[in-house]
Parts: sequence; C-alpha cells; structure tokens
Amino acid sequence: MNFETLLTQKENDDLDFKEILPTPKKVAQLVTSFYNSRGGKIIIGVDDNKQPIGINNPQKTEHRFIQIIRHWCRLDKEPEIEFIRYKDKDFIVIDCPKGKDTPYFVKGEHSPRVRIGSSNMPANKEETARLYREGASKSQDIYHVDGATLNDLNLDMIKSYFKESRLTEQLDEKYFFKLMEKEHFVVIEKDEIIPTIAGILLFGKYPQINIPCALIKADRYRGTDMVQWIDKNNFEGNIFELIEKCEYFFKKNMRISSWSSGFKTEHKFEYPVEALKEAVINSLVHRDYHQYGKNILIRMFDDRIEIISPGELLRPLTIEKLQLHDYKPNSRNKVIAKVLLRKGIMDERGSGILRMEDAMIGWGLEKPIYADEEAYFVIKFNGPGRVEKPLEKAILNGLNERQIKALGYITEYNKINRDNYCKINDVKKSIAYEELKFMVNINIIMPIGKGKATYYVLSGRLPDDYRTIRKEDYKQ
Repeated sequence: MNFETLLTQKENDDLDFKEILPTPKKVAQLVTSFYNSRGGKIIIGVDDNKQPIGINNPQKTEHRFIQIIRHWCRLDKEPEIEFIRYKDKDFIVIDCPKGKDTPYFVKGEHSPRVRIGSSNMPANKEETARLYREGASKSQDIYHVDGATLNDLNLDMIKSYFKESRLTEQLDEKYFFKLMEKEHFVVIEKDEIIPTIAGILLFGKYPQINIPCALIKADRYRGTDMVQWIDKNNFEGNIFELIEKCEYFFKKNMRISSWSSGFKTEHKFEYPVEALKEAVINSLVHRDYHQYGKNILIRMFDDRIEIISPGELLRPLTIEKLQLHDYKPNSRNKVIAKVLLRKGIMDERGSGILRMEDAMIGWGLEKPIYADEEAYFVIKFNGPGRVEKPLEKAILNGLNERQIKALGYITEYNKINRDNYCKINDVKKSIAYEELKFMVNINIIMPIGKGKATYYVLSGRLPDDYRTIRKEDYKQ
C-alpha cells in the first residue's frame, strides 16, 4: 500500500498516526502492542485531524525512536524505518512486524500490551496465554508472578540447590540475589525482587497460593468410567513434592500381582512405576502454566491410566513425530527443565518418551498412546486388564492369618500401627514388628512416620474380594 493510500485510512488494529514522537513509554507501548498482535505501521507527521503536516528533522526523530525502543523494549527484530517525502514535507513510516517471540513487554510493566482497534491495551489472562503459546521459543517460566514476594520463596532450599549444583559456594546476600536473578528464579524491577513462575513452582513455600492452577488432581475410579471414585486427591506443594505424592498415589491405587517362584513369593505392580512417574515429570515440565484454571489430571481406571496436561504440543512437534521419535527436545519451561536436569530427575536429551515406552514394553504392556485433545496433551497407559489368578487369588501368598487380618483392619480404618496389630492378633510387639516389616518388604504396605509414631497404609490397592473381610474378624 503506497503512502498516499495509507493517509486515506483510519486508525485501526494495524495503523497509527502521530504528529510527533510521543513520550518514551507511550512509544514502547505502541510498538510492543503491534508486535504482540498482528504487526502494524506508525506514521509520524500526521496531526489529530489527519492532516499531513510533516516533521522538521526526520533523522533526529529516527535516532530518538531507536534509542527509546532499545531502552524500553526487548525486541528480537527492530522495526523497519522508512523516510517519505510527500508534497514537500518529510514523514517517517515505522513498520512493526508481528513478533515471533511473544509476549513483548514494556520495561517496568508486568502485563504485555495488545492492539485492540486504535488502542494499546493491557492483555487479559486469555490473551496473555495465547501470546505465550504463540511465542513457543521463549521460556514461559521466566516471568514474574503477580502478587508474589520474596517471602513466598524458601530461600534455604534455593541455597541448598546452589550448593548441590556447585553453582557457587559464595552465598553472601548480594551475590545470592544476583544468582537467583541469573537463574531466573526472580526478576528485579525498580529495586523490587519478584519471584518468577519457575521460582515459585520449584522453591515456593506454598506454590498453589500464588499459582492456583499448579495443583494436580488425581482420581482412582472403580471400573472403566468416571462414575464412582475409589480414591481422589488434590496434590499441592512444589514440583519435587508433587512428583513424590503422585508416585505414592500410583502405588497406593495399583493392583499387585503375586506368584510363587521357587521358595519365595514374587510381587509386581500392575504398571511400571517409573513410566508413570516419567509421565508426571513430563507434564510438570512441559505444561502451559498460563492456562489459568486448568490443572494436570491423573485418572486411574481398572483398565488404564490417563495423565492429562494443559497445553498442546509445542509446534512444530506433532503426535506423528512423537511416535516416530523424530523431534528435538524442547520445553515451554526451560528453567524448570534445567533444574530437574541438574538434580538428576530428568534427561536433557529428551529421552523421557523412550524410557516410558521401554518400561511399558519391558512390563509386557503396549506403548503409551499420545493425543492432543482440546488444548490438553494426553498420555494413556493401557493396563493388563483383569488377571484372575495373580491379582485376585495369589496376592496373599506368603501372608499368615494375622497379616491377612491386619489388611482387613487397614481397609476399614485406612491405617494400622504396631499397637493395633498386637491388639487384634494378641501378639508381642516384636512379632508385630517383624510381620509388618515383611509386608513392607513385599510392597503390600508402606510405613508413614518414624519411631513409635510409625503407622502403615496400603501401598497397592487390594482386590475387591479382600475388602469384604468382616470387622468382627479382627476387632476385639
């Protein structure tokens, strides 16, 4: 479109007229709003009545404009500037492209701006989420968390991480905060230290207060549909705590097969725990934390387990490329990925998918199934189905009557301690200790707590047949 035609247009989503260069902040707001939207042109030298009056010193105006955007904005590509001579007057046309690395921010502002009509407006939550999805090359976890303060971070935990990772031994206050900023756990704006998404999720005292969507909703259903719950939980905590809680939930709610092998009894979980744990880590690292109100979902059924994560696959990755292992590792949340890599929790080379598949095949099960479903990424693990002998009849191989009675007690009261075991079986504490320890060693129960306060809960879901043990069989 030539210059004369541009002058006949009205200000809109992609065109703005200015008589002179506005204040630096307003220039930055205008430019970033175009970059965050679909791009647009700024014409300098046109007054409020749309009369082309020109400017006196175009070179000086250009120089000032460049200084402003370099100070107030962080752009991956600068706008193109063209000098126009029209009817013996000088004008400048600034062509702002649609940015590839959205969102773009004005220095000192915590919300990106978008172009709506002829206005530059702060983006709402939905628009901000879209900008992050479109700018997939930028790590989403490096931005500040609204309302969060330094007090929301566990600074001792961060110091321990720095020491363990051998990032530094020098932890005086000034250097410590600089290193936190360098590692993108905080941002420093106007001398204020503000936690980032990564900082809160990794080292937050109570992460879900600042980022409510970071909790995990886990459900164990009876049968193959979502009609009746057996167990359900909303897990909160930092990422490391969430991984542990999910692992415990899987073990608690999976069936266990048992069979005799020579002189000992073998036990095996229904699914390889490491494959399920890898899927949870994948979700925590790659999910879209800007999908407000959406949580990671774990759904366990009798025949399958589904792990559902907010955010589609990062383009150009597709389900087909994932299945063929034809992709390069990438993440929305590069800071979180780096921390988990340093702690040995995940692999930088993107081998998590391969490890999940190898674990399932090694377990005698089919590979996981992947799907993009309505802005969620889904991993589905199909189980072995209903196995009569090992699951329904042989689970109690190797257990005596007292131990079977103890399992009935746990199914009624959800837990048991050594005193309970002694009372329902009329045995000494030394016998209770040894028999409970045997049940722990074969992964039927797991201990919680330490010393005299220790109690035991199921580590695997018992078949329904054994939930019918009558209370009078163990209660005195």
